Amino acid sequence: METKHYQALPLFRFFLFLLILVLQLSSFPAKAADPPGSLSGKITDKTDGEAIIGASAMLENTTLGSASDIEGNYAIQGIPAGTYKLKVNAIGYTPFSQTVTIAPGQATTLDPQLGQTTVMASEIVVGAALYEQDRLEVPVTVSVVTDAKIKEEPNPSLDQVIEDVPGVNINRSAGYSTSTVQIRGSNTFQGGAIGTRVQGLYDGFPINTPTTGEVVWTNVNMNAADKVEVMKGAAATLYGSGAMGGVVNVFGSLPDKFEVKAGASGGFYDGTPDSDKSEYRKDFTPWLWSSYVGIGNKTDKLNYSLLYSHGEDDGYRENTWSSLDDVKLKARYDINSKQYLQLSSFYNETRGGYASTWPYTADIDFMFLQPVIEIPDPPFLIPMGGAEVGVNFNPLTQFAYDAVDSVYADDTIKRKNALIGLNYVNLLSDDLSLDARLYYTHNKTRIDYNPTSLTQIYGFDYMVYMENPNPLGDPIPLFPAFLKIYDRDPGEFNETKSNRYGAGIKLDWRASDKHRLLFGMDGNIVDVQSTQYIADLPVPGQLGEIQEKNIAFFLQDEFKMTDRLTALLSVRYDWSKIDADKVTFLDYESVLEDPDYPDNAPDTTLSIANPSVDAISPRIALNYKATDDMSFRASWGKSFRAPTLAERFVRDAGLFLGIPNPEIDKETMTAYEIGMFKQFSDKVSFDIAAYINDYDNLIESRNLNPQYWPILFRYENVAKARIWGIETSLNVRPTPDWNLNFAYAYMNAKDKTGEDSSLSGELNPDPDWLAYRPEHTASISALWKATKRLSLNTTGRYVSEYKAVSSYPNPEGENYPGGFIVFNAGAKFQATDNLSVSFLCKNITNEQYEEAEWFRAPGRSFIFGFDFVY
Repeated sequence: METKHYQALPLFRFFLFLLILVLQLSSFPAKAADPPGSLSGKITDKTDGEAIIGASAMLENTTLGSASDIEGNYAIQGIPAGTYKLKVNAIGYTPFSQTVTIAPGQATTLDPQLGQTTVMASEIVVGAALYEQDRLEVPVTVSVVTDAKIKEEPNPSLDQVIEDVPGVNINRSAGYSTSTVQIRGSNTFQGGAIGTRVQGLYDGFPINTPTTGEVVWTNVNMNAADKVEVMKGAAATLYGSGAMGGVVNVFGSLPDKFEVKAGASGGFYDGTPDSDKSEYRKDFTPWLWSSYVGIGNKTDKLNYSLLYSHGEDDGYRENTWSSLDDVKLKARYDINSKQYLQLSSFYNETRGGYASTWPYTADIDFMFLQPVIEIPDPPFLIPMGGAEVGVNFNPLTQFAYDAVDSVYADDTIKRKNALIGLNYVNLLSDDLSLDARLYYTHNKTRIDYNPTSLTQIYGFDYMVYMENPNPLGDPIPLFPAFLKIYDRDPGEFNETKSNRYGAGIKLDWRASDKHRLLFGMDGNIVDVQSTQYIADLPVPGQLGEIQEKNIAFFLQDEFKMTDRLTALLSVRYDWSKIDADKVTFLDYESVLEDPDYPDNAPDTTLSIANPSVDAISPRIALNYKATDDMSFRASWGKSFRAPTLAERFVRDAGLFLGIPNPEIDKETMTAYEIGMFKQFSDKVSFDIAAYINDYDNLIESRNLNPQYWPILFRYENVAKARIWGIETSLNVRPTPDWNLNFAYAYMNAKDKTGEDSSLSGELNPDPDWLAYRPEHTASISALWKATKRLSLNTTGRYVSEYKAVSSYPNPEGENYPGGFIVFNAGAKFQATDNLSVSFLCKNITNEQYEEAEWFRAPGRSFIFGFDFVY
């Protein structure tokens, strides 16, 4: 079947026509008759006069700006004559602003002096309102990970950068397999990160996989990142369905002058404890290394950065090896002082072993559905359909670094991800600006299960017993047997690829001193080819097709009610539709009692009840700046999330069997939040937030065969849930050389339906607790500039033991993830002005822990690196 790319054209053409029309109507300003002027100077610390490196100097309501170099100097060229406000921001300093007049053809000098403050108090954020706001004026909770924090670790990935943010919890299996990011308990841990409720963005463009909602956080390389913003709570008003739980936005960096940079890091995983008996780690040391090289420049008109990164990892567990190739290109062309074009793009390929759980044995209980007339000679093969099978799994934690079975040792996963995003920004006047964008994303995931020429069979060896006539006697063994779970044919694979075509437009209008209005619309079309996420019955080895369309409109008003009280009022309308009205699937549920289950499951075709869903998402957010150093915030909002294609049509989940759900509908959430930010001095700042998130029709996977094997599941709107919690963050800067941060988050995540909402939930210690949501998390970090060239840092992270899981629950909560404290320590030495060297020890105490169920996390590792910039 040919791919229906033509179906993407009508809506795409509409947005392209709209963009061209706006460009034509937005007449370029005529070239000024007077020659332009310039502004330059030196940005220094008010306390000691030392130069401040990397400070941002921008002329308000223009595209003109610069950053200070290693001596604190900045220079802004090509400024049309007039009066401007210069705004200077730097991490750890109070923002500076001053009016300056530029004369025609003249060079003007201004030397800003900045006062020190805490890192938190100096933050400038974008995500809360889609334009820059000072930390004290933000009406919702936003955390910022700065460039300095990102660079503490050699060659970091996105999950590593945000794992210490309060309210954020990471679930990683291993390598480039499943990884999920929760914000305030927004989503559970499920294969392929199906139905994640966190929107991932790169320079404002979506990077979630359209079919599942997944972001493979472990392969978002951060070498080219300037900062990361994490917005918590109901963000769907501005960012759409995928942002029900929050937003993680990565901002790519651009240089301020010509530069060539390169770096490399390498290290190894330390040995396991004596108690570990894994064969994989026997007399074997896995190594990991990475490297990058890049070039960038800034001229009067063009600013660009091109970076290539490569990484290799032997894998700390069996079949967790990985390889990454990543190219990022960001460029900005200033048409004039009022308008520019910006390109944000990347392409990466990742390859690795498809991780499996640790080994286990199984106790198998049979209830035969028909008499056993004849017992052949052993070994005896009993198909699953011959009996109802109860299975108790017994993990072999002493072999935690081995794969569960040799069948999994050759499984591989390959991913390709690409983004091309183009922004056109026009400052039409001092009060009105236009931001139009076009983007294309490509996501491809392929899992190869069996590269051999023979069929691979996975199952369990066990013994069949007969009841002893003597009530006091033990059961009598009859014969050994084998329970086949499934087989993989030679060359068997699962593959999904999607192409997303999107466009959007946004108008930012300062209507008056009291009102700043934001108007916008977004739309995209997604073409999907998949072996399972389709409405038709899949044909093994062939890709079926389906398409999804999305469109949205939003309006926001920043209302200055008084000098100190600001309201952010916003509303968004979303519509989402798939091009299918029926689904065909194997109805395993209808033959649960049949002796030949599941091999004789019939084809069933049902009408899809909700091929399209829509919703209106309002939000009210307030910020009251009680004093110059303290603000209070409160918000209320509604969010919705459309079911993903994976939730609608999932069929294959390894050990488990999935049934598509033609009745699935959207889920909704109502969010409440109050918070306070207080800067006690230029050395201490504190943030606290309390929230309640009420979910309705929460989409979770439901186990349809909880007492017997195999697990049969379907995604349903099964739950009403309430998640509430408190988050705190304390930043202390006792001296200019020290920076300390402490964070703690408490979360209460309960199912309010009165019935279980996850797989085998009734077997958990707390059956009402939502699976994979930790009650307590905490982090600590310290940075000490021991000398002008040497800095030392340490971080610690605590996650409490989970109260509920879905795959392997037990009333005692044994072998549940969480319940760990992990410390890292690092050092960076600036050997010369161009060369720095670094060292990092991760998991100093070699803690043996899990973030995901039955997937051992990495133990201690050592990494050495260097970075060169010319």
